[in-house]
Amino acid sequence: MKIFPIPSIDAQVLMERNAPIAGNSILEMIVRAAVAAGLPAEECRLLQTSTEHDIRVLCGNYHILVTQTVPFEANALLKTALNSSSVQSNFPEAADIVAATTDYTQVSVQKGIIPIEAFPEGAMQEIGKEVATFGNSRESETAMAIVKAITASVEAASSPSAVFWAPSFFLMTPDTFKLISDEDTPLLLYVHPHLYSEKSPLTGEKLVGVIGSGATAVIGYAVEFKPCNLPTGYLIERLYSFIGFTLKRGKIFQSGDVFGTDENEKIQVLHHPPQDGGAPRIELKVVHNPSLGIEREPVPTIYKEYNNEGELTGERVDGGEEVVLDPDDPIDAAILEQLNRKKASDTAQAAALNRTKPVRRAPLASSAEASQPDDAQHQGLLHAVSKDKPTVELASDGSETVSRKRSSMDELRQIALAAQQEKDAEQPEKGRGFLGRLLKRK
Repeated sequence: MKIFPIPSIDAQVLMERNAPIAGNSILEMIVRAAVAAGLPAEECRLLQTSTEHDIRVLCGNYHILVTQTVPFEANALLKTALNSSSVQSNFPEAADIVAATTDYTQVSVQKGIIPIEAFPEGAMQEIGKEVATFGNSRESETAMAIVKAITASVEAASSPSAVFWAPSFFLMTPDTFKLISDEDTPLLLYVHPHLYSEKSPLTGEKLVGVIGSGATAVIGYAVEFKPCNLPTGYLIERLYSFIGFTLKRGKIFQSGDVFGTDENEKIQVLHHPPQDGGAPRIELKVVHNPSLGIEREPVPTIYKEYNNEGELTGERVDGGEEVVLDPDDPIDAAILEQLNRKKASDTAQAAALNRTKPVRRAPLASSAEASQPDDAQHQGLLHAVSKDKPTVELASDGSETVSRKRSSMDELRQIALAAQQEKDAEQPEKGRGFLGRLLKRK
């Protein structure tokens, strides 16, 4: 899947004092990480620009650099992370730790043999960004897997005081990094929920929004829920569900698409243009969920259901018989086509259609229900196309399949549930926040 160009994936292991790891050991860490990410060991070559403690390796088209000798200085990304409500809530001593840091190890993966900073001015436009930037999700996922593995090896061989994952602005304790890097759900590291709040101009009520920092490197779009009065944990769960399913599907939903666990939940995908030369943006908006007090009038709708493997398992029409549909309207035409198929089906087809209407709807992989082992064969996703002008709620073409594998989201669920206890995104509680409580950080 094509993404917004990413020049590098970086992480930092912060230490008050550091005895550099031997270059041979760093080289072994790099090769081991590259092989684990699917690259052949024989493609890894030590570059001549390496020094005793700063090692550069080219593995295929991935330029890997581990630096241990550059003096530490908090960069702009790290300063932004320090000012976030997430760090202030979950890692309150972070500012003091960063101030006391004198040494650090930088892990960076770029594309191609020439680092992007070495290109002459103007050369990037002539050569093309695809030469020196990660331009699709497969490339960026491989780069992130390499950085994660090397960072874990450096962390285990050092005495770090903090770890900073730059793509998602995630500054964390070493214990937090150990837990997340060992998980089978890399999105917990690659995408980090940052909360922000504002007051409703009408009621004065505090509304909380969630930004999925790091989503640009995963699916090429910035993703967020705008400030609203819905439970924070619910928003975090659905944000991860959307990003994870989009990544497995390999295709961005069109503006106006909706998704949800069943017909009682509809979360709309709204596209917005990029700002200041950044990545395009996606806003997620809950438009129907009676359990949360959000309802809208029913409209004729085609529902498409996907199982845990991403296969289209069911397709049905609701509400089309009660209204007059215009065959010249593309949405109405799609509904009419489904209705005609339904009327013309024989007994076998009717039986097959009934099988697409299970009594128990398949939950999203990130929901509390989906995390139970007994539900492994029931997980999936429901999408809809409906006559609801001016937007089109079209999830996908009926003939396509989606690669969707089950992933453990237990930690995410606990994060999200604990996040509901956070009372103020702008004025965080003293002590541990929801992530700190989850990880039982000492």
